[in-house]
Amino acid sequence: MPETPTPDERLSLEELVRLKHDVDKSIPYGKAGLTAKQIGELHKMSAEDWSAIRTEYDGWIKRMRSFRTLTLLIIAAAGVGVWSYFRGWVGLIGLLFAIYAAIEICKREGHREGYMDGYDAGFERGVNKAIGLSDAEAVEAHHMATEIQIDEHMVGGLDKRAERSKDAGT
Repeated sequence: MPETPTPDERLSLEELVRLKHDVDKSIPYGKAGLTAKQIGELHKMSAEDWSAIRTEYDGWIKRMRSFRTLTLLIIAAAGVGVWSYFRGWVGLIGLLFAIYAAIEICKREGHREGYMDGYDAGFERGVNKAIGLSDAEAVEAHHMATEIQIDEHMVGGLDKRAERSKDAGT
């Protein structure tokens, strides 16, 4: 049976938090042996990268669309106008045009969001493949990076508290 450490041998809660933080920061992942924080930095894209992606998307979508957004808004307004003025099959056709235009406008935002999410996921996957990180390791590294961020806030708070008590003691 292991011996219970004496009170002088025990670590304080603050020492345990600092020790956990130091150990977590030093755990290597993948074939490259990078830490969770380093992997997280590799996964981040700069503002210039995102700007280039948005520009690329805007160029691609212009070639894909058959109607501009303003044209669709005019079609939707005209469709509602026709539907409210005429009854019968002419009004129904106007309503269908309005619904079509509204759906097309809504789909555009979904396409953009999906494009950006897919690009981001593909970028992360490419980084993981380049550094030899399996899917399970990538998930674990992500969780560890989050834990490290929390620990950094905690250690920072402990440092501030120690600094305040040192200033108050002098």
